[in-house]
Amino acid sequence: MNLTKDEGRPFYFRRNDESECSYSENTKTYDKHVSKLEDKSKKDIGLTIFREKLEGELKPYNVEIERGYHYKKKLSFIPDFIIKFPNSEEHWAIDYFTAIDQGLTSGSYARHLSKRMKTYKEEGFKPFSFVDYSWLSFLEETNKGTLLTAETYVTSKTHEDYQWDTFLEQNMQGRLLDFFTKVTGATMREFNSRSIAYVDVFNRLCTIFRFIPIAQHDRNITFYKLSSSEIPLAQALAMNADHNHFVLSKENEDDRRNDFLNALFEKKQQFELEQQGLREEQGRTKAEEERVKQEEKKQRSRLRAEAAEMQMLRQRAEELEDEQVEREMQERARRAALRPIEEHPEYWNERSRRNSKYSNYTYQQNPSITTHEKTEDSIEKKKKEKVRDLLLSQPITGELYIDGDKKSWRIVILKWINENQSGDSLVVSLQKIISHMKSEGISFNQSDKLVKYTIKHFLEFYRKTIKTELKKMIELNIKE
Repeated sequence: MNLTKDEGRPFYFRRNDESECSYSENTKTYDKHVSKLEDKSKKDIGLTIFREKLEGELKPYNVEIERGYHYKKKLSFIPDFIIKFPNSEEHWAIDYFTAIDQGLTSGSYARHLSKRMKTYKEEGFKPFSFVDYSWLSFLEETNKGTLLTAETYVTSKTHEDYQWDTFLEQNMQGRLLDFFTKVTGATMREFNSRSIAYVDVFNRLCTIFRFIPIAQHDRNITFYKLSSSEIPLAQALAMNADHNHFVLSKENEDDRRNDFLNALFEKKQQFELEQQGLREEQGRTKAEEERVKQEEKKQRSRLRAEAAEMQMLRQRAEELEDEQVEREMQERARRAALRPIEEHPEYWNERSRRNSKYSNYTYQQNPSITTHEKTEDSIEKKKKEKVRDLLLSQPITGELYIDGDKKSWRIVILKWINENQSGDSLVVSLQKIISHMKSEGISFNQSDKLVKYTIKHFLEFYRKTIKTELKKMIELNIKE
């Protein structure tokens, strides 16, 4: 007989020849595994709590609960606990995993867990795996989470999971399935519902996640949550009604399945409404862009027509000047032809000018000069009208911040400029001009701070237009 410090078994028997027994070998295998792959301090606390809850919940069934290394047969993978049932060959293997990310880059721990689960089944054990809650990775906003490759080997497929598969295949079809695939980025070909149990040992809670994998990656998978249950650990480790499984969560999830489907329908309807709103907004934006484009096209056409008209007026003025010069040359030639050959040209020109002063007032009115002056006035008027049209029609950045017709507020500003501009200098206080606009009945749909940018752009456009079209330099000084 050999003494031991292990809880629940103060001694064990060894062969007379001192050869190793299964208990000794299993203990070494288990200790090696825990020291290498587990968080020992957390695992020791967790297993103490697990044993307490298992003994409390399973006591009425006369089951035998023992540590895995007490098993009489040598095992290559040692469970944390083994549960034996009276008058039955059925054995349950229970494990609590605390460091599921071991060997993440090499995949060694994932391969270890794969072999462990396979060996359990070959040895006739029904495995139950619990993962420390710290490894739960889930986003409530997207209803999606991730599982490390190692975690996928400690998931389970229960009767309720098969019920979920059937429910999803019957109800997730057509447009609903297309919507689900689109918004989740799912790449799976079929529904494969599974469950995983997370344990918060310090709060004695167990959270069961039921999910479907939707995407496979190199070191993890992305899953979509179907349902979840957070219950006391003692309740999770209670026996179900058929005495063939732990309770873990609700044994019948019909209500949760219906709730899941209704929530998905609501998301689909909300998504479609948002998409419709987006399409309508895009349509309005496109229409506005087309309107602005057509307005700019009309503006360019109008500018070309005005430029052509100005060119025609300038050409007409030049023709009138040429005609005037031609008439003057002809008049000089006529007077020269009338001069007697003996008359000195200077004396003759002086006498001709003196005589012509009183001879014919109708001829002296010089209609060509009057017409030229009228033409110059017409050109200047055309320029000013063009400048006014540009200032009232050219699109200005941010003008949608100002309510009403765009000409109304521009006319108010132009009138203010006319009253406050001093020669070629214009000093503008943005706050004063905004107050003036409000007093004139102009309203804004944005804050004064944003409207200031619009007024700045208009004032700069005013200065550039005056410079370009009227060839006048305005010294513009804008103050807040």
